[in-house]
Amino acid sequence: MQINGLALTDIVDLADHADLFELLDNESVYTLSHQGVTAGFSSVKAISRSTGIETRRLLQPDLCPLDIAVAIAEKLQFRVGFDWNDCPAILLCHSHTNNQSARQLCDQLSEKLGVPTERFIPFNYGCVGFVQLLNRAAQLLQELPERVHIPLLTVETPEHWHDSSDKAFCGIVSAGATGTTLWRGPGHELLHVETAVEIIPEERRKPEVPLFWTEQGDMFDFRGQPEHKLVMHMDGESVFLNGVDFMLNACLKSYHEVADEPGRILIAPHQPSGKLLKAMIAAAKQVPIEADFLNNLPNYGNSISSTIPTILARLEQVVSQNGYEPAAPGDLILLPAAGICMDRLTDAMCIGRAAIRWQPGRYHEEA
Repeated sequence: MQINGLALTDIVDLADHADLFELLDNESVYTLSHQGVTAGFSSVKAISRSTGIETRRLLQPDLCPLDIAVAIAEKLQFRVGFDWNDCPAILLCHSHTNNQSARQLCDQLSEKLGVPTERFIPFNYGCVGFVQLLNRAAQLLQELPERVHIPLLTVETPEHWHDSSDKAFCGIVSAGATGTTLWRGPGHELLHVETAVEIIPEERRKPEVPLFWTEQGDMFDFRGQPEHKLVMHMDGESVFLNGVDFMLNACLKSYHEVADEPGRILIAPHQPSGKLLKAMIAAAKQVPIEADFLNNLPNYGNSISSTIPTILARLEQVVSQNGYEPAAPGDLILLPAAGICMDRLTDAMCIGRAAIRWQPGRYHEEA
């Protein structure tokens, strides 16, 4: 979708809030991966090589998703200065094996904020969730006047729907939460956005093996305790193969749309795992795509729909850690993403892409 006059305001996250999260290091992941009946990681160093991650986040043990939903909502309102009751819609992505979890979280948050629950639109959308929020908000704003905010919230607690002994997931997933608003006003200009579902042909999947599937049973939580829950599994090899291609395709499409625009190009992709991200970047450089690619995995991990907005929330830090010159006004930032299709687990994946023109500043409603 081509956009006219829409922009993101301030982007915030909660990653540094020690009162909300505790860190999970690779030594702990190594121990967790050896709890189950399948082989765990061969060493702590193997986790670093495979995942590209050193630390990831868990909710503090006495907290629930509503606690970080309230925290990110309050932080966003403080930074941007809008009134929740003036928002015609509030979009929230909360991925889970329980399809009702996002709706339930919206209902709980509506009570805390004193906003009618019908204003909340829940999304159980996985890794492409933030781009889908952008897409839906852009559609809604086509018919709305200037300076009307549509908040975009991501609240991800993947430890609640994964088995900590599952090597495919236990080393990469991380909790996170982010917030921003889209409006017809000043901010980071939204240039285009698109999401799609791609059916994976049989020749690009293992015979009779689903890409993703769920399993109910006795698992382990991320503190090593037994827990009965519905968890997600994946065929890592097929997901890797298709994920690299889809991320590259999303990247290429956005790149070609902005290549003639003035300004430097940065690419802030979804952060799936170290191996997949490196493979996508290597392929993109061969095309070639002339851009600076941002990797935020080492200390943040794959926080599902929160990964891309977490990069944007701390762009100055991420750019510096990647060894690039600071982001400047007018820089173009591409946001490619690919991952699980929560509505069609076995044979499909979601793809998303967006582009923004970076305009540093404080976009407060009173400004």
